[in-house]
Amino acid sequence: MVSRKFSPFIAAVAGAAIFAVTGYAQAFAGHGGHHGSSALGACMATAPKSVKTGLRSTFKSSSLRTDEKAVHTAKQALDQAILAKSTSLTADEAALSAAELKVIQDRDAIAQNVCGQLSQAQLSAASTLYTDLQSNRQTVRGYFQSARAAAGE
Repeated sequence: MVSRKFSPFIAAVAGAAIFAVTGYAQAFAGHGGHHGSSALGACMATAPKSVKTGLRSTFKSSSLRTDEKAVHTAKQALDQAILAKSTSLTADEAALSAAELKVIQDRDAIAQNVCGQLSQAQLSAASTLYTDLQSNRQTVRGYFQSARAAAGE
């Protein structure tokens, strides 16, 4: 009976630990949050040390940092336009969208580069890990929803 009480807790902790693995790649890649980062996390978990060692140069040779700065600048311009009560935000919104798209493309290219260096067996393991992580994410969400419901929220 005790194991049943702790089973959801253990699953939640295991899910959190698994997310930490993908969090490593997301933190290393910048801010994460995009599907390319999740793929990168799964590929990094199955990548040999030689691929991981080359990751720093992959990031340095990309335009990701510059493009992230462009997103920041575009967000500031949009905020300033809003604060100035501008009647048209279209140009600022378009500039922000274009900058965000470039960052997404940069992250996808990095993930594609890293995943492209994997053997078929490593890539298959990464794909399985990615699928399992998505499933576990839903399971863990369900545990937290149940806990909130039990708490009366």
